[in-house]
Amino acid sequence: MTALLMTATACGGGDSEEESSDPDARLSISMAMAAEGTFTAEWFGWAVADELGYYDDLNLDVEFNAAGGSGEAVEQLAAGNVDAANPSMPSVGEGLLSGIPLVDIFTYSNGAIFGIFAPEDSGIKEVADLDGARIGISEPGGGEVAFLEAALRAEDIDPISDVSLIPIGSGGPETFSAITEDRVDAYSTAYNDIFALQTAGLNLADLTPSIFDTFPARGIITTQEVVDEKPEALRRLARGTAMGIEFCFANLEECENIMRKAIPEAFEENEDGVSQGELRFDLAEQQVKPPNPDRLGEHQVESTKDFLDTIASTMENAPEYDLDAFLNEDFLDFANDFDREQVQQDAAEYTG
Repeated sequence: MTALLMTATACGGGDSEEESSDPDARLSISMAMAAEGTFTAEWFGWAVADELGYYDDLNLDVEFNAAGGSGEAVEQLAAGNVDAANPSMPSVGEGLLSGIPLVDIFTYSNGAIFGIFAPEDSGIKEVADLDGARIGISEPGGGEVAFLEAALRAEDIDPISDVSLIPIGSGGPETFSAITEDRVDAYSTAYNDIFALQTAGLNLADLTPSIFDTFPARGIITTQEVVDEKPEALRRLARGTAMGIEFCFANLEECENIMRKAIPEAFEENEDGVSQGELRFDLAEQQVKPPNPDRLGEHQVESTKDFLDTIASTMENAPEYDLDAFLNEDFLDFANDFDREQVQQDAAEYTG
């Protein structure tokens, strides 16, 4: 990621043309989505706004691009290939602390993306029990590693000398066999990977420290250069997304139905009638639900500071960061200035 720092300061967003000052002008914006596919079940704010034409009504064309993952999404931002992205906050924090001038204009969700887990019959009940353990991780440098290391240090466990970190993949067959064949004692990874194991029939106990639940999860992330060059497009993107969220919490059933149609493969059920899509949607109900329903996208300043400090605690010579510059408040008034009653009526009357 650090190799992109020079590019980050040299390039603008995905479209270098000067933004029109005409409020009625048709604008465009590109957004990298941090997954192999464009949408996942928890990203209903963006998917529903797109499906229902909320962006279109705002004279905004949004080009959603599947980036592959959060690290790749940050790299696309840094390279100036896209205007915005929705990477997980651990990747955002690492990028910010590496010198990339990232900006969060709209906090989409809050809560733990990564966790720490152990087999239910392992006898491991809390992080303090992991001293001397073999802990599976997705890959060296995976987003979970910084949080795992911070959680271990909080229990006076050295993540280098007191435990062994073993790459076992991201919830696939390799992971399943490593856990069931007792090659690892615990596993730290993204909750989405745990859902994959759960649908495969493997249930794990959650050891994740409760403070992780207060951390920001995702947002509309951009760079300062795009903020300067395309503020109106970003305002419209934030408002359309807020409208999508408003619709969903006014009618969660129809919101889920929209997602089932958008990504049917995610909702394919196993023999027990459980799907990853449903598990992810249920988690998103908790994490996307706004702390302040009257101010969608509001930043949680103190928990974001705690989050960034946690990442910094795992880095040697972590630089200072400007929290006020990262958490940009300039777009939130516009984002929330829409006809809520109309969106709620849309939701009440929606029949697919």
